[in-house]
Amino acid sequence: MMLRPSMYQIISKNESYYSLVIAVAKRAREIAEAHVKEKETAKAAAEKRAKMNGDQKIRLDDKTMRMVVLEENPVKTAVDEFAAGKYKIVEPEEDNDR
Repeated sequence: MMLRPSMYQIISKNESYYSLVIAVAKRAREIAEAHVKEKETAKAAAEKRAKMNGDQKIRLDDKTMRMVVLEENPVKTAVDEFAAGKYKIVEPEEDNDR
């Protein structure tokens, strides 16, 4: 059983390794940023609920706060998405006027 897909399985003949690395890094950053926003939203909801209940602080056992956990490393998730074909690498057109 292979833990990670081979680069040969992800890229095609006309794509470069560099492009894959850049694409995976960008997608991983998107995943991480989405997680941060989700966590902030959950924290705001927990704070609102605490104020409505008359509590001074957010309870650490609040169900909303426990639900927002990053299950997998964003880079691994991004690599898996590229391997599954959910995302494709788009190479820019080269300028032939040089």
